[in-house]
Amino acid sequence: MEKAWEYYKDVALSIETTGGILDISQEKIKGYLGNIKTTADVASAIQEALQGKKRYQTTALLELLIASAIATNASDIHIEPKEGEVEIRFRLDGVLHELSAVETNVSALLVSRIKLLSGMKLNVKDAAQDGRFSVNLDEDMEIRSSAIPGAYGESVVLRILNPKTIRVGFLDLGIEPYLLGLIEKEIAKPNGTIITTGPTGSGKTTTLYAFLKKLHTPEVKIVTIEDPIEYHLPGVTQTQVDQEGGYTFSEGLRSALRQDPDIIMVGEIRDNDTASTAIHAALTGHMVLSTLHTNDAAGAIPRLTDMGINPKVLGSALNAVLAQRLIRRLCDACKKQEPATDEERRYIETVVATLPERYKKEAAGVDFTSLFHVVGCDVCSSIGYKGRIGVYEAIIMDATIENSVKGGPSARELREVANAQGLLTLVQDGILKVIKGVTTLSELKRVVGE
Repeated sequence: MEKAWEYYKDVALSIETTGGILDISQEKIKGYLGNIKTTADVASAIQEALQGKKRYQTTALLELLIASAIATNASDIHIEPKEGEVEIRFRLDGVLHELSAVETNVSALLVSRIKLLSGMKLNVKDAAQDGRFSVNLDEDMEIRSSAIPGAYGESVVLRILNPKTIRVGFLDLGIEPYLLGLIEKEIAKPNGTIITTGPTGSGKTTTLYAFLKKLHTPEVKIVTIEDPIEYHLPGVTQTQVDQEGGYTFSEGLRSALRQDPDIIMVGEIRDNDTASTAIHAALTGHMVLSTLHTNDAAGAIPRLTDMGINPKVLGSALNAVLAQRLIRRLCDACKKQEPATDEERRYIETVVATLPERYKKEAAGVDFTSLFHVVGCDVCSSIGYKGRIGVYEAIIMDATIENSVKGGPSARELREVANAQGLLTLVQDGILKVIKGVTTLSELKRVVGE
């Protein structure tokens, strides 16, 4: 009984927990932010925290991990049990980095603290649980938590929902100027559908949020249906999917239509019911923004027809499809120009030769014999990259595309028709960013492929 009480005290003391709020003093936060610049600093600080008094190790470690994630702009903290130890990793700009290993008994206390804060059941260790809590900073920052059972214990991931993420403006998305102008015209229309597409983590929601901020004025009503609500948008009515309660994307969309909206954002189109309701909304005077999981822009249209949408109707309801990926930016403080290899130069020349005419001017006269490469410094946590930027391709609905869509084309057939619009592909957009020194060729290939 005494051991159980000591364990409870270690879990419950030393941190102020009120309704899922982690209260870290501003002094401590500033101290962490001032001392931590790189992942090596985080690893060193973790080991230092583990040398402190045992009772306060859990408190110090949790504070340190969250403050360090904020300091390094990490999106996720991974606490992963292995045989004999627990690995801690941060996801920085989409890539996981190993930090340190901690003993299993320390991790058990840390996981219990996280579950307590997140409103999870402490005694449930053989089932997946989700929760969230917030951190008191200059503005509340929400942390979304997930725990799943594993062979060596519970694996926990904390998603840092940093409000800075949604401050990406319409002009800061990285969409090249000509396409940006086309997208701006399409989202400004009073009705229709705008689809962003790409894999999980490709920045689709951030792009839609930037569109909503661009469109928001006191004269319009915007309603969103999200799963879950990750960031709060001022002036926007945001609702969250509740599958158990029957509030699905399709039901939420129908409910939103009764709210007299001008613009509706649907987090994802997953089924025929949601797709049909979204298209109906677009045809009855609403602007609908949503996402799909397809590899490219052309793939979105066959996907919608596969969901049962009549191709003849789809051509009238769809304004644009924007496919995207996120690639890491080179750190401006340390990037270095070096001679390109023969293979790199040949690859770039091959892609540049396929550029639409309006973009060949950008590549004309550029010396491909040298490219910028990663170095690493304190500014970028010794990684060589700092932040991410989008690469994009789009299909804008015009008379030619609409006629093609009515015939129910395959993605390949639609891609051939869309080439006449003279817009960039994902690879072409990425290559222009490579030769401008925004990113590296290896990073583009890692994310987009050859």
